[in-house]
Amino acid sequence: MSHANSIDHYIEELRRVTADTSDEDQIIARVGPLAQHVVQHKDWLQPKHYETDSDQGFGVHLLHEEPDHTLAVFIVAWLPGRGTPPHDHGTWAVVAGVEGVERNIRYERLDDRSRKGFAQLSVKHDFLADPGDLVSMKTGGIHAVLNETDRVTLSLHTYGKHINHTNRSQFDLESNAQKAYLLTVE
Repeated sequence: MSHANSIDHYIEELRRVTADTSDEDQIIARVGPLAQHVVQHKDWLQPKHYETDSDQGFGVHLLHEEPDHTLAVFIVAWLPGRGTPPHDHGTWAVVAGVEGVERNIRYERLDDRSRKGFAQLSVKHDFLADPGDLVSMKTGGIHAVLNETDRVTLSLHTYGKHINHTNRSQFDLESNAQKAYLLTVE
């Protein structure tokens, strides 16, 4: 299957799933196997998908987005030794490993969310995600990603809405600060 066919088929299936249900648990359960299938067949990967942004620590390459910013699909290229601060997505997320191993740290929120700009987090789960592994989160889930390898790693990210069009946040574990989190997308 060619790049266009495999990604186009994936998008068709995403549309079908989200037309059938708005329940995030059901969406995640159905999208996960679809994403795993796409990452098994890497003929859709292009050299530009390995490009990174040294300021950001990773490159974000848009593969698809609906006109209303829903069903956004990205390939993310992580620089060695780099990653993200703890963050949420403002939407459901299904991430499938493509190449390399990425450390994923899941957090739980300890505060009552009553103070604007404040969030107290605690590590809930820390694991390595290999190629084909899934990292899925409902709206509100918080995690951080680290590439602890010596080469660029890749992962396929599928979101219910483009992450720069949600009210997503990043979190500072030392100061307990919460602020907006926007990415540079290619």
